[in-house]
Amino acid sequence: MPYTTIPETMHGVQVIKYGISEDSLIYSKEVPVPKLKTKTQVLIRVKAAGVNPVDAKAASGNMKLATITARFPFVPGADYAGVIVAMGEKVTDFELGDEVFGSQEYPFGMDGSYAQYILIDTAKAAIAKKPQELSFEQAASAGIAVMTAYQGIITNGGIDESNKHQRRNILIIGASGGVGSYGVQIAKILNHQNNVIGICSEKNVEYVKSLGADRVINYRDQENYEMFINENIPFDVILDCVGGDDYYKRLGPLLTKDGIFSSAVGPVAHAGSTNLGLMDFGSIAGNIFCKKLFGTHRYDMITSLPYKDFKDKIAPFFKNLEVRGTVQDDENIIPLKDVHKAFEKIKSHRTVGKIVLSVD
Repeated sequence: MPYTTIPETMHGVQVIKYGISEDSLIYSKEVPVPKLKTKTQVLIRVKAAGVNPVDAKAASGNMKLATITARFPFVPGADYAGVIVAMGEKVTDFELGDEVFGSQEYPFGMDGSYAQYILIDTAKAAIAKKPQELSFEQAASAGIAVMTAYQGIITNGGIDESNKHQRRNILIIGASGGVGSYGVQIAKILNHQNNVIGICSEKNVEYVKSLGADRVINYRDQENYEMFINENIPFDVILDCVGGDDYYKRLGPLLTKDGIFSSAVGPVAHAGSTNLGLMDFGSIAGNIFCKKLFGTHRYDMITSLPYKDFKDKIAPFFKNLEVRGTVQDDENIIPLKDVHKAFEKIKSHRTVGKIVLSVD
């Protein structure tokens, strides 16, 4: 049974073709509301939707693999926060009226989060009850970003209940961005004795410190950056949120024997910002293969996310705001109808924390 009256149509953003956001996206008040298709699905009235770089890249056509199951027009977006208004009969962990947050599973389908309603399969996607301390906007900032940080640090780093008490040196490259700002918090909350160091630009140093970093390196201060490298700090985990080979070549040698260089982006900086064809994917795959096979230290590119761990292992981080949402200020909360502004900000690669769309 539905929690409230559900309309036939809704307000939402649709991708009508690939291209720049002004050409590819439209805001419509006549988008069909998705219907429950399986017994494990819930229909959520979206209150806020997180904006991720992959959303803009997918809409541009630069990453068609992300929308391989979609057909025009489709609603983009994966991260959401909202209220359950309808549910299948096999949904057992949630009730109508529950405030929830999470992310749609990848590859993304036709019905994303940039609309008033989204379908979420509780058996596949990331979904958890939203802590009362967390606003809908801050909750919508979690999703892909927090799961990527978790995968890169905890899963790839081999950290579990039996060894998380061990003190580690953890380096976050791109520490002020969406993934990096969650990476800093997760690295510190795992064990307050961990030595967590972030790399970002000077203007974001104080923000990264506020997330719990013990030390922050301004990569634009070349002298200090070189001094930091020459300290030869033995890192157990390096989480790379920028990509490219420069950081890998310069910082990879600092890893311990069993340490890992865990990249959220891969060997191409800001991959997907320009069109990636089959030859490009082949080149990237070859680069990664060589790093894994011939590299002097462990390397992994994050290509899958821990959806199954979201409810029981990741969402609890947000209780009592031990880990907080990463919407830094109201300027990063943008009305759904102004999605073009959000995409322009995200494409600048200079976003601090996360951008979210408010959904009326």
